[in-house]
Amino acid sequence: MRRLALAAALILPFAQSPAYAEGLILTGPEGGTIEKTRDCVRAEGSATCEVSTIFTSVDGQVATKLRLRTTVPGSSTTKITLTGPEGETRTRERTVTRGD
Repeated sequence: MRRLALAAALILPFAQSPAYAEGLILTGPEGGTIEKTRDCVRAEGSATCEVSTIFTSVDGQVATKLRLRTTVPGSSTTKITLTGPEGETRTRERTVTRGD
């Protein structure tokens, strides 16, 4: 918990910047890890954020999740790509629009 609080204290000052990156690595009690990074670029009412999560098991198997969200006035598109430990990949995409 102390590591998470320290990471939050270091990351929060950058949350309002036009472009920023942040990351965190968590290690489980058995030795598996989760590494999460986030890169965002904001400008004139739009934002593009990429969140990458890498799961590594104790025995070295790796799975990943990549989320790319692009938001512009009136709509937001999210694309998620999941890759399993044996290389199988699944992608889904969703666009939400707001009608005024």
